[in-house]
Parts: sequence; structure tokens; C-alpha cells
Amino acid sequence: MPNKIKIVLTLVVVVAMFLVYQLAQYVHTIANGNSTFQQGSPLPNPDDDPDHDGLNNQQEVIWGSDPFNPDSDGDGFKDGEEVNSGHNPLVPGPDDLINSDNLTDQLSQLAVSGLYAGALDPDSVDYTKTLNDITSSVADSGTYLFNKTVDPSAFTVIDGSAQTNTTYVRASAPLFQQFSNTLGNEFANIKDSLNAIGKGGFSDPVKKFFAQQATIYDDISRAGLALPVPRPFVNTHANFLSLTQQMSTISTAIANGDTDSVKAALALDALGDMYTKYINFLIAYGNTLETVHVDINSLNNLLP
Repeated sequence: MPNKIKIVLTLVVVVAMFLVYQLAQYVHTIANGNSTFQQGSPLPNPDDDPDHDGLNNQQEVIWGSDPFNPDSDGDGFKDGEEVNSGHNPLVPGPDDLINSDNLTDQLSQLAVSGLYAGALDPDSVDYTKTLNDITSSVADSGTYLFNKTVDPSAFTVIDGSAQTNTTYVRASAPLFQQFSNTLGNEFANIKDSLNAIGKGGFSDPVKKFFAQQATIYDDISRAGLALPVPRPFVNTHANFLSLTQQMSTISTAIANGDTDSVKAALALDALGDMYTKYINFLIAYGNTLETVHVDINSLNNLLP
């Protein structure tokens, strides 16, 4: 698939960039750390799982976890449970989400571990599977990061009536308009931004532009959270604030591309989906307006 190809290409670039220092650092950790598996020990069957933690020996080496200890970080959860639920098996909870890590570091560490284990040797029978596992792991992290949703329990919910519904529509319409303008500005500048990234990387003016965009989305989100929301609009309001926070996360990731180029690349990919998401939101919002008999013209001029 196109996204998988993009991620694989990113993997090649990142490995080339980070191989020298990450290889020395990560191999040193594996060889001299606290793990009971030491360099020079006989290698067990890669498909075995001697500690019964849900990760086979090959996966343990890729993650850098201990193949003979079911709970490498000692936080009470098995390594396999942590990986499958998006947590780092080497970092004790609660702040151990894989998805909160620097994705460039995550990708380079997994790649270097795969190289160290021999699984990323093109002649290895596990080469394709290992590459897919690594790229899928990083892609899943990006999917999680850029699709977070807002919990409606954070809202001040009020009963719906002709008056409260109309008041809400009048108060929220400027926020929708501001979001539309900001999103439109982002799309209008995407070509220039990509050209600037191609020439000078994730530096000014790219950094400054996307940081400003993120600030605007954060302001819209805060204003939206402060609005009393009539019950008929709770779901659409949650969808709108989810979009604003997703766009803030995307813009922030692009602005910080100089320190996490993989996350920035995935953010640029996620940006391409936002127009469709916004259209779907407007359709759902329009349906809600019709249901509560509020003037459908409130949607005018909201498309970026």
C-alpha cells in the first residue's frame, strides 16, 4: 500500500541517518545491560518463548527486552501484554506509552535491534516479516497519535431547547469558521511547505508556520471546551474538538520535524485525511441542525 511504501522509505532514510550512533549505543545496552541474555550466550530458537510473556525470542531481541524475564521492566505486566497494548516493555508504567515516544528514536532503535539480531539482513528468512513488524509498529503509533478523540464528559452539557440550541449555534459558528480558515490556510501552504522541507528540512519558515497553526487550533479547542453544549449537539461538538486537537497534534509534529522527522512525515500523511474528516463533520452537524430545526444556513462559508 502507498502508506507502507512511504514508511519503508522513511525507515531506510532514518536507518542511514542514525545507524552510526544508535548501533554503538543500542548494542552496548544489549550486550552490557542488566538483561540475563548476554552477548556470547547461545542463541535460542527465534520462534520460542521461554519466559511465556507473549513475545518470541526474535521479538524480544528487536524490542531489547529480556527473553528470560516475562516482565523486563518489573512493572507487573508481561512484555507481550505491554507491546500489544501500546506500552514500552522496557519502561515501568504509568508513563510508558510507546505512542508518546519520539517515533524517529523508536524506529531507529527497532531497526538497529533488527540489524543486531540479523533479522534485517536481506538474506534472512525473517527479513520481510521483521520489516513489516517494525514499520507497522511505527505506523500504528502515528495512527494513535493523530486520531485521538475528545471525551464528551469534559463538556458542560445543558438541556436542548429552541433557545439553548440557537445560542449554541451562534456561539460555535465562529469557531467552525476559524477552524475552516486555519485548515484552508494549511492546505493552501502545503506545496510551499513541502518544497521548503525538501530544500532545508524542518526548519524556518516551516517550523514557525506550523507552530503558529498549532497555537490557533489550541485556542479554538479551549474556546470550544468552554461552551455550554445542548444535548443534541454533544456528539458533533466532540467530533469538532477532536478535529481541532488532531490538527494541533499534526501541526506540532510537523513544526518539530527537526527533532522527530518520522513523526513529522506521518503527520504530513495524516494531514491529507483531514479535509475528508472535516466534510464528514459538517454533514453530521448539518443533520443535527435539521433534527433540532435550526437554520441550515448556519453552515454557509464553512468549507476551506
